[in-house]
Amino acid sequence: MRELLLPKFNNNDEGCVLVGWTVDDGAEVSADAVVAEVETAKALEELVADIDGVLHRLVEAGSHCEFGRPVGLLFDSVEERDDYLASPAAAGLAAAPGGPDEGEDSEGGPAPVLSDAARTLAEEHGIGAGQLRALGKRMVKASDVQRLIDQGATDQEPAPDAAGPAEETQETQEAEASEDAEVVSLSPRQRAVAAVVSEAHRTIPAAFAAIAVDLSAFRATRGGDAPYGLVELLVKAIAARHADFPLFFATPGGGHTLTLAPAPNVGVTIDVGTGLFIPVLKDADLRAIDELTDDLMDFRVSALRQNFREDAFADEAITLSLHNDPDIVLAAPIVHPGRTCVVTLCAERSEVALAEDGVPFTRPVTTVAVTYDHRYLNGRDAVRFLTEVKRDLESADSIARLAG
Repeated sequence: MRELLLPKFNNNDEGCVLVGWTVDDGAEVSADAVVAEVETAKALEELVADIDGVLHRLVEAGSHCEFGRPVGLLFDSVEERDDYLASPAAAGLAAAPGGPDEGEDSEGGPAPVLSDAARTLAEEHGIGAGQLRALGKRMVKASDVQRLIDQGATDQEPAPDAAGPAEETQETQEAEASEDAEVVSLSPRQRAVAAVVSEAHRTIPAAFAAIAVDLSAFRATRGGDAPYGLVELLVKAIAARHADFPLFFATPGGGHTLTLAPAPNVGVTIDVGTGLFIPVLKDADLRAIDELTDDLMDFRVSALRQNFREDAFADEAITLSLHNDPDIVLAAPIVHPGRTCVVTLCAERSEVALAEDGVPFTRPVTTVAVTYDHRYLNGRDAVRFLTEVKRDLESADSIARLAG
Protein backbone atom coordinates (compact mmCIF):
# COMPACT_ATOMS: atom_id res chain seq x y z
CA MET A 1 0.00 0.00 0.00
CA ARG A 2 1.19 3.50 -0.82
CA GLU A 3 -0.31 6.86 0.09
CA LEU A 4 -1.43 9.15 -2.71
CA LEU A 5 -0.11 12.47 -1.41
CA LEU A 6 -1.28 15.91 -2.49
CA PRO A 7 1.85 17.76 -3.72
CA LYS A 8 2.47 21.42 -2.95
CA PHE A 9 1.46 23.04 -6.22
CA ASN A 10 2.53 26.57 -5.19
CA ASN A 11 4.03 28.41 -2.25
CA ASN A 12 1.18 30.89 -1.77
CA ASP A 13 -1.50 28.41 -0.66
CA GLU A 14 -1.76 26.20 2.39
CA GLY A 15 -4.04 23.79 0.55
CA CYS A 16 -6.51 23.40 -2.27
CA VAL A 17 -9.90 21.96 -3.19
CA LEU A 18 -10.20 18.50 -4.67
CA VAL A 19 -12.67 19.34 -7.42
CA GLY A 20 -13.36 15.81 -8.55
CA TRP A 21 -12.03 12.31 -9.06
CA THR A 22 -11.46 11.17 -12.63
CA VAL A 23 -11.44 7.44 -11.82
CA ASP A 24 -13.80 5.31 -9.76
CA ASP A 25 -13.08 4.21 -6.22
CA GLY A 26 -11.49 0.76 -6.41
CA ALA A 27 -10.41 1.19 -10.03
CA GLU A 28 -7.04 0.07 -11.32
CA VAL A 29 -4.80 2.96 -12.37
CA SER A 30 -1.41 3.10 -14.04
CA ALA A 31 1.58 5.21 -13.16
CA ASP A 32 1.29 8.83 -14.41
CA ALA A 33 -2.49 8.46 -14.90
CA VAL A 34 -4.61 11.46 -13.91
CA VAL A 35 -6.77 10.42 -10.97
CA ALA A 36 -8.21 13.76 -9.77
CA GLU A 37 -8.46 17.47 -10.46
CA VAL A 38 -7.66 20.03 -7.78
CA GLU A 39 -8.15 23.79 -7.68
CA THR A 40 -5.54 26.07 -6.15
CA ALA A 41 -5.93 29.81 -5.78
CA LYS A 42 -4.41 30.23 -9.21
CA ALA A 43 -5.23 27.27 -11.42
CA LEU A 44 -6.74 23.86 -11.98
CA GLU A 45 -4.16 21.12 -11.55
CA GLU A 46 -4.10 17.41 -12.28
CA LEU A 47 -3.22 14.89 -9.60
CA VAL A 48 -1.42 11.88 -11.05
CA ALA A 49 -0.62 8.48 -9.62
CA ASP A 50 3.10 7.84 -9.20
CA ILE A 51 2.79 4.04 -9.36
CA ASP A 52 0.47 1.37 -10.74
CA GLY A 53 -2.20 0.31 -8.27
CA VAL A 54 -5.80 0.02 -7.16
CA LEU A 55 -7.20 3.33 -5.94
CA HIS A 56 -8.97 3.84 -2.64
CA ARG A 57 -10.27 7.38 -2.04
CA LEU A 58 -9.84 9.00 1.37
CA VAL A 59 -11.59 12.31 0.68
CA GLU A 60 -14.74 13.29 -1.16
CA ALA A 61 -14.95 15.62 -4.14
CA GLY A 62 -15.27 19.23 -3.00
CA SER A 63 -13.11 18.72 0.09
CA HIS A 64 -10.52 21.24 1.21
CA CYS A 65 -7.20 19.39 1.47
CA GLU A 66 -3.80 20.29 2.86
CA PHE A 67 -0.68 19.94 0.75
CA GLY A 68 1.45 16.99 1.75
CA ARG A 69 -1.49 15.00 3.17
CA PRO A 70 -2.83 11.75 1.66
CA VAL A 71 -6.05 11.97 -0.34
CA GLY A 72 -6.05 8.33 -1.39
CA LEU A 73 -4.28 4.99 -1.15
CA LEU A 74 -2.82 2.81 -3.90
CA PHE A 75 -2.84 -0.97 -3.37
CA ASP A 76 -0.99 -3.62 -5.29
CA SER A 77 -4.18 -5.60 -5.93
CA VAL A 78 -7.93 -5.62 -5.42
CA GLU A 79 -7.50 -8.33 -2.79
CA GLU A 80 -5.09 -6.18 -0.80
CA ARG A 81 -7.55 -3.29 -0.85
CA ASP A 82 -10.41 -5.56 0.25
CA ASP A 83 -8.31 -6.93 3.14
CA TYR A 84 -7.44 -3.39 4.18
CA LEU A 85 -11.07 -2.22 4.12
CA ALA A 86 -11.99 -5.10 6.40
CA SER A 87 -9.27 -4.21 8.89
CA PRO A 88 -9.57 -2.01 12.03
CA ALA A 89 -7.05 0.41 10.51
CA ALA A 90 -9.48 1.36 7.76
CA ALA A 91 -12.27 1.93 10.28
CA GLY A 92 -10.03 4.17 12.35
CA LEU A 93 -9.04 6.18 9.32
CA ALA A 94 -12.68 6.67 8.36
CA ALA A 95 -13.46 7.86 11.89
CA ALA A 96 -10.60 10.37 11.95
CA PRO A 97 -9.65 11.34 8.40
CA GLY A 98 -7.51 14.18 9.63
CA GLY A 99 -4.99 11.78 11.15
CA PRO A 100 -3.91 10.92 14.70
CA ASP A 101 -2.71 14.42 15.52
CA GLU A 102 -6.11 15.90 14.81
CA GLY A 103 -9.55 15.11 16.20
CA GLU A 104 -11.04 16.88 19.19
CA ASP A 105 -9.66 19.85 21.07
CA SER A 106 -9.60 20.31 24.84
CA GLU A 107 -13.24 21.39 24.83
CA GLY A 108 -14.46 18.22 23.16
CA GLY A 109 -15.38 19.73 19.81
CA PRO A 110 -13.84 18.89 16.46
CA ALA A 111 -10.54 20.72 16.16
CA PRO A 112 -10.09 22.38 12.76
CA VAL A 113 -6.80 22.19 10.90
CA LEU A 114 -5.03 25.57 10.82
CA SER A 115 -2.48 26.63 8.24
CA ASP A 116 0.71 28.14 9.62
CA ALA A 117 -0.39 31.62 8.55
CA ALA A 118 -3.84 31.14 10.10
CA ARG A 119 -2.37 29.92 13.39
CA THR A 120 0.03 32.87 13.60
CA LEU A 121 -2.74 35.35 12.82
CA ALA A 122 -5.08 33.78 15.38
CA GLU A 123 -2.42 33.91 18.10
CA GLU A 124 -1.55 37.54 17.32
CA HIS A 125 -5.18 38.66 17.62
CA GLY A 126 -6.37 36.38 20.40
CA ILE A 127 -8.79 34.34 18.30
CA GLY A 128 -9.86 31.40 20.46
CA ALA A 129 -10.51 27.77 19.58
CA GLY A 130 -14.26 28.16 20.00
CA GLN A 131 -14.41 30.95 17.44
CA LEU A 132 -12.36 28.92 14.99
CA ARG A 133 -14.55 25.87 15.59
CA ALA A 134 -17.67 27.99 15.02
CA LEU A 135 -16.54 28.65 11.46
CA GLY A 136 -17.64 25.09 10.72
CA LYS A 137 -14.59 24.39 8.57
CA ARG A 138 -12.32 21.40 8.70
CA MET A 139 -9.44 23.50 7.34
CA VAL A 140 -9.03 27.13 8.44
CA LYS A 141 -6.99 29.49 6.30
CA ALA A 142 -5.54 32.91 7.03
CA SER A 143 -8.43 34.52 5.13
CA ASP A 144 -10.92 32.88 7.53
CA VAL A 145 -9.08 34.23 10.56
CA GLN A 146 -8.80 37.67 8.95
CA ARG A 147 -12.57 37.71 8.49
CA LEU A 148 -13.04 37.13 12.21
CA ILE A 149 -10.60 39.94 12.96
CA ASP A 150 -12.40 42.31 10.57
CA GLN A 151 -15.65 41.53 12.38
CA GLY A 152 -14.16 42.58 15.70
CA ALA A 153 -13.62 39.12 17.18
CA THR A 154 -11.86 38.93 20.56
CA ASP A 155 -10.44 36.17 22.68
CA GLN A 156 -13.81 35.82 24.46
CA GLU A 157 -15.48 32.60 23.46
CA PRO A 158 -19.13 32.80 22.33
CA ALA A 159 -21.68 31.99 25.02
CA PRO A 160 -23.58 28.69 24.65
CA ASP A 161 -26.79 30.53 23.93
CA ALA A 162 -25.21 32.88 21.41
CA ALA A 163 -27.48 33.83 18.54
CA GLY A 164 -25.20 32.34 15.88
CA PRO A 165 -21.63 31.52 14.85
CA ALA A 166 -18.89 34.12 15.12
CA GLU A 167 -18.75 34.57 11.38
CA GLU A 168 -22.40 35.67 11.13
CA THR A 169 -22.53 39.41 10.39
CA GLN A 170 -25.36 41.88 10.79
CA GLU A 171 -25.69 42.00 7.01
CA THR A 172 -26.11 38.22 6.88
CA GLN A 173 -28.77 38.29 9.60
CA GLU A 174 -30.66 41.03 7.78
CA ALA A 175 -30.42 39.10 4.52
CA GLU A 176 -31.80 35.96 6.13
CA ALA A 177 -34.69 37.99 7.51
CA SER A 178 -35.75 38.92 3.99
CA GLU A 179 -37.42 36.28 1.88
CA ASP A 180 -36.18 37.97 -1.30
CA ALA A 181 -32.52 38.19 -0.28
CA GLU A 182 -30.00 35.83 -1.75
CA VAL A 183 -26.84 34.92 0.15
CA VAL A 184 -23.86 33.72 -1.87
CA SER A 185 -20.51 32.31 -0.80
CA LEU A 186 -17.21 33.37 -2.30
CA SER A 187 -15.52 30.85 -4.54
CA PRO A 188 -12.27 29.30 -3.29
CA ARG A 189 -10.37 31.46 -5.78
CA GLN A 190 -12.04 34.66 -4.59
CA ARG A 191 -11.42 33.70 -0.97
CA ALA A 192 -7.76 33.34 -1.86
CA VAL A 193 -7.84 36.79 -3.48
CA ALA A 194 -9.44 38.19 -0.32
CA ALA A 195 -6.65 36.73 1.80
CA VAL A 196 -3.97 38.26 -0.42
CA VAL A 197 -5.65 41.67 -0.42
CA SER A 198 -6.02 41.64 3.37
CA GLU A 199 -2.40 40.64 3.84
CA ALA A 200 -1.20 43.33 1.41
CA HIS A 201 -3.14 46.12 3.13
CA ARG A 202 -2.04 44.89 6.55
CA THR A 203 1.69 44.55 5.85
CA ILE A 204 2.72 46.70 2.86
CA PRO A 205 3.06 50.51 3.18
CA ALA A 206 2.24 51.34 -0.41
CA ALA A 207 2.75 54.62 -2.26
CA PHE A 208 1.63 55.64 -5.74
CA ALA A 209 2.74 57.65 -8.77
CA ALA A 210 1.23 58.10 -12.23
CA ILE A 211 2.33 59.64 -15.52
CA ALA A 212 0.54 60.63 -18.73
CA VAL A 213 1.83 59.05 -21.94
CA ASP A 214 1.27 60.51 -25.41
CA LEU A 215 0.32 57.66 -27.76
CA SER A 216 0.70 59.57 -31.03
CA ALA A 217 3.87 57.71 -32.02
CA PHE A 218 2.30 54.38 -31.10
CA ARG A 219 -0.82 55.17 -33.12
CA ALA A 220 1.41 56.07 -36.10
CA THR A 221 3.05 52.65 -35.97
CA ARG A 222 -0.39 51.05 -35.82
CA GLY A 223 -1.06 52.60 -39.23
CA GLY A 224 0.98 49.75 -40.66
CA ASP A 225 -1.34 47.23 -39.02
CA ALA A 226 1.36 46.14 -36.55
CA PRO A 227 0.69 42.68 -35.07
CA TYR A 228 0.91 43.84 -31.46
CA GLY A 229 -0.93 46.12 -29.07
CA LEU A 230 -0.14 48.62 -26.35
CA VAL A 231 -0.09 45.91 -23.67
CA GLU A 232 2.68 43.97 -25.40
CA LEU A 233 4.64 47.16 -26.08
CA LEU A 234 4.39 48.19 -22.43
CA VAL A 235 5.57 44.73 -21.33
CA LYS A 236 8.65 45.22 -23.50
CA ALA A 237 9.20 48.73 -22.13
CA ILE A 238 8.95 47.48 -18.54
CA ALA A 239 11.33 44.58 -19.19
CA ALA A 240 13.84 46.95 -20.81
CA ARG A 241 14.20 48.77 -17.46
CA HIS A 242 15.38 45.64 -15.62
CA ALA A 243 19.08 46.51 -15.57
CA ASP A 244 18.56 50.15 -14.59
CA PHE A 245 15.90 49.54 -11.92
CA PRO A 246 16.64 46.08 -10.43
CA LEU A 247 14.79 46.78 -7.17
CA PHE A 248 11.52 47.02 -9.10
CA PHE A 249 12.04 43.36 -10.08
CA ALA A 250 13.00 42.08 -6.62
CA THR A 251 11.52 39.86 -3.94
CA PRO A 252 11.58 41.14 -0.32
CA GLY A 253 13.27 38.89 2.21
CA GLY A 254 14.07 38.86 5.89
CA GLY A 255 16.36 41.34 7.60
CA HIS A 256 15.62 44.19 5.18
CA THR A 257 17.01 42.29 2.19
CA LEU A 258 15.90 41.93 -1.41
CA THR A 259 16.52 39.09 -3.85
CA LEU A 260 17.07 40.47 -7.33
CA ALA A 261 15.34 38.68 -10.19
CA PRO A 262 17.74 37.26 -12.81
CA ALA A 263 15.25 37.93 -15.62
CA PRO A 264 12.43 40.48 -16.15
CA ASN A 265 9.54 38.02 -16.13
CA VAL A 266 6.38 40.13 -16.30
CA GLY A 267 3.14 38.86 -14.78
CA VAL A 268 0.07 40.28 -16.55
CA THR A 269 -3.39 40.35 -14.95
CA ILE A 270 -6.03 38.49 -16.95
CA ASP A 271 -9.71 38.71 -15.99
CA VAL A 272 -12.29 37.59 -18.53
CA GLY A 273 -15.05 37.08 -15.99
CA THR A 274 -13.86 33.72 -14.63
CA GLY A 275 -11.62 35.13 -11.90
CA LEU A 276 -8.33 36.98 -11.69
CA PHE A 277 -5.20 35.26 -13.03
CA ILE A 278 -1.64 36.56 -13.29
CA PRO A 279 0.25 34.38 -15.79
CA VAL A 280 3.85 35.29 -16.51
CA LEU A 281 5.57 36.31 -19.73
CA LYS A 282 9.03 34.80 -19.28
CA ASP A 283 12.19 36.60 -20.51
CA ALA A 284 10.11 39.46 -21.89
CA ASP A 285 13.21 41.50 -22.73
CA LEU A 286 14.66 38.83 -25.03
CA ARG A 287 11.60 37.50 -26.82
CA ALA A 288 10.01 38.89 -29.97
CA ILE A 289 6.93 41.00 -29.40
CA ASP A 290 4.78 38.78 -31.64
CA GLU A 291 5.60 35.83 -29.33
CA LEU A 292 4.34 37.85 -26.37
CA THR A 293 1.18 38.64 -28.36
CA ASP A 294 0.58 34.93 -28.96
CA ASP A 295 1.19 34.11 -25.29
CA LEU A 296 -1.28 36.75 -24.12
CA MET A 297 -3.92 35.35 -26.46
CA ASP A 298 -3.27 31.85 -25.10
CA PHE A 299 -3.56 33.22 -21.55
CA ARG A 300 -6.99 34.69 -22.29
CA VAL A 301 -8.20 31.40 -23.75
CA SER A 302 -6.86 29.52 -20.71
CA ALA A 303 -8.63 32.00 -18.44
CA LEU A 304 -11.92 31.38 -20.24
CA ARG A 305 -11.47 27.62 -19.97
CA GLN A 306 -9.87 27.87 -16.51
CA ASN A 307 -7.24 25.33 -17.49
CA PHE A 308 -3.95 27.09 -16.66
CA ARG A 309 -0.99 24.96 -15.76
CA GLU A 310 0.78 26.00 -12.56
CA ASP A 311 4.04 26.75 -14.38
CA ALA A 312 2.22 29.59 -16.18
CA PHE A 313 2.46 31.55 -12.90
CA ALA A 314 6.04 30.71 -11.94
CA ASP A 315 9.03 33.06 -11.58
CA GLU A 316 7.15 36.37 -11.69
CA ALA A 317 9.46 39.34 -11.12
CA ILE A 318 7.12 42.31 -11.65
CA THR A 319 3.38 42.70 -12.23
CA LEU A 320 1.49 44.62 -14.91
CA SER A 321 -2.11 45.24 -13.83
CA LEU A 322 -4.44 46.00 -16.75
CA HIS A 323 -7.19 48.53 -16.12
CA ASN A 324 -7.58 49.49 -19.76
CA ASP A 325 -11.33 49.15 -20.10
CA PRO A 326 -12.91 52.26 -21.65
CA ASP A 327 -12.94 55.44 -19.52
CA ILE A 328 -10.64 54.14 -16.76
CA VAL A 329 -8.29 57.08 -16.21
CA LEU A 330 -6.53 55.96 -13.00
CA ALA A 331 -6.15 52.82 -10.91
CA ALA A 332 -4.01 51.92 -7.88
CA PRO A 333 -4.01 48.13 -7.34
CA ILE A 334 -2.37 46.46 -4.35
CA VAL A 335 1.24 45.41 -4.26
CA HIS A 336 1.15 41.63 -3.99
CA PRO A 337 3.12 40.11 -1.12
CA GLY A 338 6.46 39.00 -2.51
CA ARG A 339 6.68 41.90 -4.97
CA THR A 340 8.03 45.44 -4.56
CA CYS A 341 5.69 47.14 -7.02
CA VAL A 342 2.91 46.77 -9.58
CA VAL A 343 2.65 48.75 -12.82
CA THR A 344 -0.77 49.82 -14.08
CA LEU A 345 -2.00 50.52 -17.61
CA CYS A 346 -5.22 52.53 -17.93
CA ALA A 347 -7.50 53.16 -20.91
CA GLU A 348 -6.63 55.16 -24.00
CA ARG A 349 -8.42 58.49 -24.23
CA SER A 350 -8.37 61.76 -26.21
CA GLU A 351 -6.87 64.89 -24.67
CA VAL A 352 -6.91 68.49 -25.87
CA ALA A 353 -3.45 70.05 -26.08
CA LEU A 354 -1.92 73.22 -27.52
CA ALA A 355 0.55 73.29 -30.41
CA GLU A 356 3.57 75.59 -30.25
CA ASP A 357 1.62 78.24 -32.15
CA GLY A 358 -1.21 78.04 -29.62
CA VAL A 359 -3.62 76.13 -31.86
CA PRO A 360 -5.55 73.46 -29.93
CA PHE A 361 -5.53 69.87 -31.14
CA THR A 362 -6.44 66.45 -29.74
CA ARG A 363 -4.01 63.65 -29.08
CA PRO A 364 -4.35 60.09 -27.81
CA VAL A 365 -3.02 59.54 -24.28
CA THR A 366 -3.07 56.96 -21.52
CA THR A 367 -1.98 56.77 -17.90
CA VAL A 368 0.79 54.46 -16.73
CA ALA A 369 1.18 54.23 -12.97
CA VAL A 370 3.16 52.35 -10.36
CA THR A 371 2.12 51.36 -6.86
CA TYR A 372 5.21 50.54 -4.82
CA ASP A 373 6.31 49.29 -1.43
CA HIS A 374 7.76 52.42 0.18
CA ARG A 375 10.06 50.34 2.39
CA TYR A 376 12.17 49.47 -0.64
CA LEU A 377 11.39 52.05 -3.32
CA ASN A 378 11.21 55.83 -3.02
CA GLY A 379 9.13 58.36 -4.90
CA ARG A 380 12.09 59.63 -6.90
CA ASP A 381 12.81 56.09 -8.10
CA ALA A 382 9.16 55.61 -9.10
CA VAL A 383 9.13 58.85 -11.11
CA ARG A 384 12.41 57.98 -12.85
CA PHE A 385 11.09 54.52 -13.72
CA LEU A 386 7.84 55.91 -15.14
CA THR A 387 9.70 58.61 -17.07
CA GLU A 388 11.91 56.03 -18.78
CA VAL A 389 8.90 53.89 -19.70
CA LYS A 390 7.11 57.00 -21.00
CA ARG A 391 10.08 57.88 -23.23
CA ASP A 392 10.06 54.43 -24.77
CA LEU A 393 6.33 54.56 -25.49
CA GLU A 394 6.47 58.08 -26.98
CA SER A 395 9.52 57.64 -29.22
CA ALA A 396 9.10 56.15 -32.68
CA ASP A 397 12.72 54.93 -32.59
CA SER A 398 12.22 53.24 -29.20
CA ILE A 399 8.98 51.63 -30.34
CA ALA A 400 10.75 50.24 -33.40
CA ARG A 401 13.56 48.90 -31.21
CA LEU A 402 11.19 47.26 -28.72
CA ALA A 403 9.01 45.79 -31.44
CA GLY A 404 11.92 44.69 -33.64
